[in-house]
Amino acid sequence: MQRKLLSDGLWRCLCPSFDQLALRTAIRQSLPRTRPAVSRPCAARSGPIHVRCYETTAGFQSIDEPTENGSSRIGSQAGSVQPGEDGRFTSPKLRSWKDRLLALTAPSEEALKASTVEEVFAALSSLRETRDRTSPSGPEIDQHQRIVQLVQNLLQVEDQPITPFLYECLMDAMAHPRGSVDGARRLLDDMREQGMKPTAELCNGALRALMNHPDYILRQEILSIMQEYWFTIDTPVKQTVIVGMLRDEQYELAYARLTELIEQGARIEPWVYDIFILVFGKLRFLDEMIQLLYRRKNIGGSTDPLVINLTYYALDMCSQSYHHAGTLFGWLSVVQNHLVQPSDGIIENVLGTAARNADAQLATEALDLISQRTRAQSHHYEAVVEAFIGSGDLTAAIRTLCIMRDGGIRISRANTRTIYKTLMSRPELLEGAEEVVREAARARPVHRAIVAVVIDSIARIHGSEKALRLYRDLPTLCGAESLNATMAQDLIIHSAEEATAKLLAKEYKDQIAENQDPIRNISTYNLLIAKCAEAGEMDLAFRFTKQAMEAGITKSRSSKWISVLVEQAITREDSRVWPVVDSLLSSGDEDMTKMVRRILQQKRISKLASQWKTRNSTTAVP
Repeated sequence: MQRKLLSDGLWRCLCPSFDQLALRTAIRQSLPRTRPAVSRPCAARSGPIHVRCYETTAGFQSIDEPTENGSSRIGSQAGSVQPGEDGRFTSPKLRSWKDRLLALTAPSEEALKASTVEEVFAALSSLRETRDRTSPSGPEIDQHQRIVQLVQNLLQVEDQPITPFLYECLMDAMAHPRGSVDGARRLLDDMREQGMKPTAELCNGALRALMNHPDYILRQEILSIMQEYWFTIDTPVKQTVIVGMLRDEQYELAYARLTELIEQGARIEPWVYDIFILVFGKLRFLDEMIQLLYRRKNIGGSTDPLVINLTYYALDMCSQSYHHAGTLFGWLSVVQNHLVQPSDGIIENVLGTAARNADAQLATEALDLISQRTRAQSHHYEAVVEAFIGSGDLTAAIRTLCIMRDGGIRISRANTRTIYKTLMSRPELLEGAEEVVREAARARPVHRAIVAVVIDSIARIHGSEKALRLYRDLPTLCGAESLNATMAQDLIIHSAEEATAKLLAKEYKDQIAENQDPIRNISTYNLLIAKCAEAGEMDLAFRFTKQAMEAGITKSRSSKWISVLVEQAITREDSRVWPVVDSLLSSGDEDMTKMVRRILQQKRISKLASQWKTRNSTTAVP
């Protein structure tokens, strides 16, 4: 009777619906039968046994639940004979206990009947020995279902007493994805109610269950139990706790505990590193991931297939985030050694990472790999140019643009913006820039956009006078290409001396027709009009004024061009200024109107003062 009570208590733990099932059975037995029941021998053994296991989602699932074809999973091999390896049918008694109890398919009732209690215990022990296997050679046994089935057979059929070993086996079943933290907690509570002391293996099994089903409170309770009973908390236990913390999203604490173990010289299992690497890569904790990957590589070796896959994964994650150190580590480890063939997307990300971090060698290798697979596009070359110019190698950057043109890709001003930005931020690179262009032109004509970016950079930093010699040689350096209107306008704007601006403006007016003028932004028109007016080139100034007003310069708050244009026009008595003034006054913008009136008033007062000063000086002469 006592053994029966213990069994009922255990199954109430494993199955909360146990009491309801018992009640329904009692009611059904108390009802009158329409016909006498036919007694069957060994009814206790032949009937289906209902045992439920804890699920991670909704409720429980019966082990003897019918499959799609109507047969139960436990009884799918029911019968007195079973097919052997040679295809012949063999009696269960003639097979070994491993073939009967540890096959991929669940053992039938006949197989369980043919097995002794010792063999069932041996099967449970064997299942527990293989629970930590991380690299199976083939299909695995459903350990959750098999453990519950074997324990059920021992308690319900063989009428074996409940022992801590059975609790340990059931706790191992809770570590399965189909287990649950509620099942682990109920097993501990039931064992406490039975007056049994917890064992070290039971606590270890509970911690393994919490790796899949995290619960911080229960984990702390188990650790307190282990300390109370003086159970050993060694490295395997600690790393189980650490992985449970990681599963519980306590990332910083888990990493701190792991690094503490590493600093203590503890031997960490490779699978712990693998889990951390995958999780940290997904979370973009890339510095930490690379450090752990480096240690993992030292354990498994660079040729370990798992290490290669992890390194390839790290290369993918790091290149997506433009993490240079991690990208370079992955590239050198698995790509440069031809251990893997990276995807096109990863190569694109590697090229972008190299460009951002000025790694010219990595960018060149990535471009070479792209060229082997397909035709490189303009943005691929631009990334290499960015890497070269970022490293300070202007010569290689210009050479890359020349190779790009030789490959049949059209070069535009936009392709040189990376060079322009770098030269403006690092003026020291301009010291040998002119000679670099001339050296490149000795081998082949250089595209005008390449020369233009150097001329523009020199003019902005040192003035147009420093760039004039290169500007004059532009037709020679670029072949038969004509002068560029945009480049000429920029030189006019950046002229430090009035004579240079006057000379350039006169050349522009003589060589470039009005319909060839490029459309510029408002700020450029503002500077260009003022510079032409200051140089006395009123024809060119009013020509750009007309284009600027069509572009909407009247809506701009900048007044420099208005002040200079009005002053120079009044001084030269150029009547073309009055239509411009009238247009500004009638723009409907009160601020613009006030600004124009103020400028006109200032110019009138200045002119009157000049006339008064001239008249007084003439009167003072004897």
